[in-house]
Order: sequence, then C-alpha cells, then structure tokens
Amino acid sequence: MRMLRAAVGALCLAVFALPALAQEGDEVVARVDGAEITRDDVVAAIQGLPAEYQQIPIETLWEPMLNQVIDRKLVVAAAQAQGLEESEAYRDQMVMIGEQVLQQLYMQDVMSAEISDEELQAAYETWAAEYAAFGQGEQIHARHILVESEEEAQALVERLEAGEDFATLAQEASTGPSGPDGGDLGWFGHEEMVPEFADAAFALQAGEISGPVQSPFGWHVIKVEERRSAPVPGFEEMAATLRGQIAEQAIYDRIDALRADADIEIVGATEEPASD
Repeated sequence: MRMLRAAVGALCLAVFALPALAQEGDEVVARVDGAEITRDDVVAAIQGLPAEYQQIPIETLWEPMLNQVIDRKLVVAAAQAQGLEESEAYRDQMVMIGEQVLQQLYMQDVMSAEISDEELQAAYETWAAEYAAFGQGEQIHARHILVESEEEAQALVERLEAGEDFATLAQEASTGPSGPDGGDLGWFGHEEMVPEFADAAFALQAGEISGPVQSPFGWHVIKVEERRSAPVPGFEEMAATLRGQIAEQAIYDRIDALRADADIEIVGATEEPASD
C-alpha cells in the first residue's frame, strides 16, 4: 500500500504539474529506416523523465530525447528481427506492463474528476486553519549556541543567567555554522527546523532563553529575539497543491472502497510465527 501511495503521489505530479508540451503532435520529426517518429513520441519521452528534469526548457531537452527515441526504435527493430516478441519472457513482461498501464489509467481517470470551486475553497480553509494552529503562521527571530553535551549547555545557561551576552558566548562556544554571527538564525517558521528545536524555540517569548535542548545535531541553548505573524499563503498560491491533494485522496478513497467490496484471501503466513 505504501508503494501504491508513492505511485499516486508521482501520478499527481504528472497530472497537475507537467507543462502542456503537446503541440502539433502528429508532426513527423525523424524517420528511422522509414519508420516515422512524431513530435508526440519525443514529448512522451520527456514526460517520462523525473519531475525535476521536466522543469528544463523543452528546447534544451529536445535533441537528447529525440536521439533517445531514435536509439529505442533501432533497438526494438533489432529485437524484433531476432524474434524476441515470441519469447516467454516477453509475454510475461507484457502482462506485467499491461497491468501497470491499466492501474495508471484508472488512477488518472479517478484523479481527473472535476474538483468544484466550493470543494477547493473548503480544502483551503481547512489547510489555512491547520497552518495557523501548528504555528506555521508565526515566525521567530532567534539565536542559538550548539554544543556537544548537556553539561556544556547547562554551563552556558548559568553564564547567561549571570548576565553574559548571548551573541558573545555563541561566538566563543558554538560549534554550529551560525556561531561566528553570534548564533543568529534570522527569521524562520516552525516547520523549517527539526521538531525538537522548533518546539522549544516557539515555546519562548521574545527575550527568553531556553534550558538545554537536545536535537539530532547536539545540545542547544536558544534565545528568541522577536516574534511576528507570518501571512498565510493565499488561496491562489495554494490552489494547485490542494487540487493535487484532493485528487490523491480520491484515489485512496477509491482503493479503500475496492478493497471493502472485494473478497480478499491471503493464503499462507506472511511472517514466521513467534516461538514459545
């Protein structure tokens, strides 16, 4: 199920994030031993690339992908000449590929269902409320001192309580990259830091200093300089993301319904029984 959900996420990107590349799709752009290659063939190859490559201008991708399609045509023709289409391995692979294509087409059909403006607006309002509730709508300006042990952190807290300057101590003792800047981390939101650090920092008011705080990076002493409200991203900014999330949830709901209606029998133990 986890792998299927990953596939759903990838397909959502394909449905909602890919640029509309197809133009004059039946235009012939090359011939290989008389077999035509159309613009659609090359566009399909580009759309099969990972999402980060699809952000590259099509003009940059065009020539290497056209050559890739040409190479594929040559290899396929050579395989057909050897009669590999008649092999058992080919037939088995085609059954598997056919099932994958059907799965993707079905998922795409479900996700392509029209999402109403009212549904999208409701999703945005829910998201915006959660954004604010978890402190994501707030930012803090903080400093920190990073050391290796709790004892070192506690000693620094005691020095700060005695009146020493936080920025000076950070320059002296912090092992973090912000140490030379007096431990200054600038402005950040809760979600931008590891949870242990973020929870402790956002629990402080302006001017307050934390006790020792452990994170995967070591032990921190944190000082909050300022707090401010960050504007919640607007509806237009979030619409595409929310549309993808709604479509993704539609797939999960459909799969749950299919499983509920199916007679599923798992035969045999999936793991070794515990020994007494």
